[in-house]
Amino acid sequence: MPSWQSIRFRLSVQYSAVVFGLGGAVLGLVYLALQRELRSQTMTIVTGQRVVLSDGRVVIMPPLEPVEQMAIESLYNEIVLNRVARFTFIALVALSLLSIVVGWIMSGRVLKPVEEITTVAREIQASDLSRRIDLDGPDDELTRLANTFDGMLERLDRAFTSQRRFLADTSHDLRTPLAVIRSNVEVVADDPDAQMADWERAGGIIRRNAAKMSSMIDGLLAAARLQSGRAQAVTLDLAVLVEAKAAEFEPVASEKNLVVTSVVSPTLVQGVEVSLDRALTNLLDNAHRAAPIGSTIVVGCGVRDGWAWLGVEDRGPGLPDENEGAQIGLGLSIVTQIAEAHGGALASFPGREGEGATMVVWIPTETAEEAPPGFSPFTNA
Repeated sequence: MPSWQSIRFRLSVQYSAVVFGLGGAVLGLVYLALQRELRSQTMTIVTGQRVVLSDGRVVIMPPLEPVEQMAIESLYNEIVLNRVARFTFIALVALSLLSIVVGWIMSGRVLKPVEEITTVAREIQASDLSRRIDLDGPDDELTRLANTFDGMLERLDRAFTSQRRFLADTSHDLRTPLAVIRSNVEVVADDPDAQMADWERAGGIIRRNAAKMSSMIDGLLAAARLQSGRAQAVTLDLAVLVEAKAAEFEPVASEKNLVVTSVVSPTLVQGVEVSLDRALTNLLDNAHRAAPIGSTIVVGCGVRDGWAWLGVEDRGPGLPDENEGAQIGLGLSIVTQIAEAHGGALASFPGREGEGATMVVWIPTETAEEAPPGFSPFTNA
């Protein structure tokens, strides 16, 4: 951008124009006041006195008529006012030039943080959102702008990280059933002695993996509709959803001799029922795979510190202490996407008495604090 189009140049010109206008107004008022004062004064001309001229000559002031005194007085006033006007014009020119220089320097100092913000923004790429401005200085408008920009970068960084992890989990979890299907088809197709029983066995494996892929795709569609805004949020009670899902899951859990219990209280939220249903289904599926035979799975909902929660607890091996950035599977990735689309988050906690794990979806209500609670709601449920 040419320098004359920059904000710094325009600020300097505006600053100079303001200074020039105010200075001109002040000097103009001084000139008018001096003019009025001189014209209101009466000059006393003393006659009969010896006066030494500039060239050294000595003259005697002759007696003057009143008209002559007024003429001399008027001429004297005009000379003084002309000199004042000339000095005023020179002062205005000097003031305007000086104001431009001072305005250029001061605007450069004021806009320096903006230049830092611009430099950082220019260097940031979607593949690396770790840069921050970290602007030092007083808590003024530019510092707040930089902090807001840093906050936006932090949210974008988390979103891009979540999306990259989501894509990785999607490709990994979809590739597994596809590989199973392909390998079974190839094995049976390449075997010239394959019998009908072999084809039936391969068909059963393909059917199960196709159903698994269909469930994954349903979860992806639920998350995609929610993020695209195509799903309509309504007021719903999570307690009804939890009770219905727990009853639906009991036959599946009984095959592994698992007990499903629910801990609920009325929990009204603004959300998309099909998406929250998918999130709870994924959490129960993970708990079912992790829970040891004969253990108990607890599913519940409630409100803590203005945050509605929807959680599942199992007695399995639990999650690693540091799960950030690790592959958590497509199921939990979908749950994370659904939670974030509702303005909340997915959190993991150790199970009660140090056994298993608790997965909780936090959803903000109208009285929610800035961040969801950092403890398991099952602790005192």
